[in-house]
Amino acid sequence: MLQIADSDIAEALIWHLWQKGLSRTGWTGRTGRAGQTSRTSQTGRLRLTDGRTLRIYHPGTLNPDSGPDFLQAVLSFGPGKRLRGDVEIHIRPDDWRRHGHTSDPLYNNVMLHVVLWHDEKLHAVRKQNGQYVPTLVLSEHLRHGLDRIRKEYRRKTEDPAPASYPCQDLMKRLSVERVHAMLDRKGSDRFRKKAAEMSRRMNRVSAEQTLYEFAMRAAGYTKNTDACQALARRLPLATIRALIGTGGGHRIVDLQALLLGAAGLLPSQRLSYGGDVPDDPYVKEIEKRWEAFRPSIPNRPMEEHDWLFFRLRPFNFPTVRLAAMSYFIASGLRDGLDTLIAGPMNGGADRGPVALLRQTARKLEEMIRPLPGDYWLKHTVFGETSRTARKALIGRDRQRGMMVDVVLPFIYAQADRDNQAVRMNLVREMYSGYGRQANNSVIQAMTNVLFIDTPEKKASIDRAALQQGLLQIDLETCRNKDCGQCVMNGSTHFTRS
Repeated sequence: MLQIADSDIAEALIWHLWQKGLSRTGWTGRTGRAGQTSRTSQTGRLRLTDGRTLRIYHPGTLNPDSGPDFLQAVLSFGPGKRLRGDVEIHIRPDDWRRHGHTSDPLYNNVMLHVVLWHDEKLHAVRKQNGQYVPTLVLSEHLRHGLDRIRKEYRRKTEDPAPASYPCQDLMKRLSVERVHAMLDRKGSDRFRKKAAEMSRRMNRVSAEQTLYEFAMRAAGYTKNTDACQALARRLPLATIRALIGTGGGHRIVDLQALLLGAAGLLPSQRLSYGGDVPDDPYVKEIEKRWEAFRPSIPNRPMEEHDWLFFRLRPFNFPTVRLAAMSYFIASGLRDGLDTLIAGPMNGGADRGPVALLRQTARKLEEMIRPLPGDYWLKHTVFGETSRTARKALIGRDRQRGMMVDVVLPFIYAQADRDNQAVRMNLVREMYSGYGRQANNSVIQAMTNVLFIDTPEKKASIDRAALQQGLLQIDLETCRNKDCGQCVMNGSTHFTRS
């Protein structure tokens, strides 16, 4: 259970009030400390403690990781323009200071502090960068007393009503073939969008640098995708080659020193280590090499707070993923990453999509295969041996994800750039025939909702393209509950089963 405040109010209830109550009703009335509703104006906007008014356009997305409670909210203060930033939720104003946010750079993007009670002397709330954060007191803007709100919240959370969506009834009526046709179409849309994004990047940088950036992004695996891609742009392949060379004499330790140092994740760079470098031969060596490389790197390193470790499995830590990508980079230093990844295709398209897909997947596996004694096979952080060791730094499921999200769209984008229509069609066949990926939370949730009464159709989602179709539908409409614009809303002409 989350922290409990006065009158058995949990932070989860405050999240609910912010996300569901105020954002829908705006200025809703005033309730006293005891939960008794008082009379107040029902017009205007919410009012902050500094006297300005507040308008909520979007409350933000609840953050399951470390950092602010709601991310990417859209608000305006007084007559000002719309602003996008984070929102932090607390029970009392001084919780900001008690929780250490004043000195935590993770909270520098917070633009609003939301609290339940305002019954203590209110000090100015400031971020690590010194900027002021305005405060909204929820108890001053509630239509009903807290006792009623608490009871309604408990009723919804303890005995939630089953969700009902128009698409659920449609899924009962459509044949499996029609369901697959719809998902294939949206999966193809998603594939083309990824390829188009890579094509746009190729207009600005080389094809190889594009592949490197998107492969790094995929290695970040949800929580560190943006950080990994940012690192690839801060530390481009041209810089790496200039420092290490293209011959066979380069060492993986050099690449790991470059990646982890530019990422700001070495022990000497991280606040959590307090400046003490672990007494470990590998750590000392990688620190020494980074010190030698650092003066030659034009961009300043990233910082520890750019990366997320919270609620990640240890072998998904960014330290491990960057170590894995050192092998990917090393494989292409001489001949080029783009040349290697397209090697099976260049060897002859007459082998057919199934054989080419198998060979391309094998090539990716070879490019990220670690040496048997790699430090990160037995570690997830510096200086601390893991209880379990692994044989790979990127698992088979993530490799399959990289094939769908990066490798195939990249080869397609290259073929499109070079006007190779035959190769484009072949890559589309490879993508369409690629087997299912591991379910992520979105795919799992989508299949549970859509096929709640048709388990046989849920079991038929056996290809990556179908799963990608689910992801695309979620992105376009489900996240905003925009059922009226959903592709399924126009699918009633499909033949019924």
